[in-house]
Amino acid sequence: MKKYNITFFLLFPLILFAENQIKVCENKVIHLISEEEITYLQLGNQDLLLAGIVPEHPNLVRIKALVEFEGESSITLVSAGQLYTLILTYGTDPENAYLLQDFESREADLYLGQLMSKEALDDNCRRILARQKRSGRRHKMAKDGISLELRNIYLSNDVLFFEVGIKNDTDMGYDLESFQWWIADKRQFRASNAQEYQLRPRFQYYSLAYVPAKSSVREIFVLPKLNVPDQRVLRIEMLEKALGNTGRKLSLELENGDILKAENL
Repeated sequence: MKKYNITFFLLFPLILFAENQIKVCENKVIHLISEEEITYLQLGNQDLLLAGIVPEHPNLVRIKALVEFEGESSITLVSAGQLYTLILTYGTDPENAYLLQDFESREADLYLGQLMSKEALDDNCRRILARQKRSGRRHKMAKDGISLELRNIYLSNDVLFFEVGIKNDTDMGYDLESFQWWIADKRQFRASNAQEYQLRPRFQYYSLAYVPAKSSVREIFVLPKLNVPDQRVLRIEMLEKALGNTGRKLSLELENGDILKAENL
């Protein structure tokens, strides 16, 4: 009896993993539905398949085979802190949709370890905000009276501090929905097959949610050291909280050379 229990324990995870499979075909679009926003997507073979997060509904992923194929490919996703790897096979009559949370997953901790103490983070942020200088590299975008600017990048013990400035030239307060950070392709010729993944700053000094009318504010985001591969950029997006899909979205794009020029604190 003891031997039987041990055997079952070893096989059980393999059985669950084997269930992380879906079928795809050329004449049907398959949708993966997540309960939360999907923050990372990587497709195994882009010559066989198309896959992408639906821009209007970031909890949906659509997948379609480009050609009939033998064997397997894969897709990897992160949602709500969980990492999912699904095996894709070709089939003539696949399901229309799958709930992502029905598949086996594991915790996705993209950044392990501590950056520095909370006291050191606060102290470095205060030192940055006490300065008034801007970097010589200009990264700025303005839209309908709101502007977003990267003022400086600083480095301390392999920790990056991104200082951004937000200016509201309008007579109405600006409600911030969120900041989003992405590693994305420089040129997305095939948007539905573009590969990008989301970064999550480990610390934000003010956690801004509102910019008063006729005012300027500064904010600092902290991330571990990172490298942006060739043909990719670090994209910083600022989203406005508004009814429907009417909010203004401003974005800045940085290359790896910008990050390598970070000033030591």
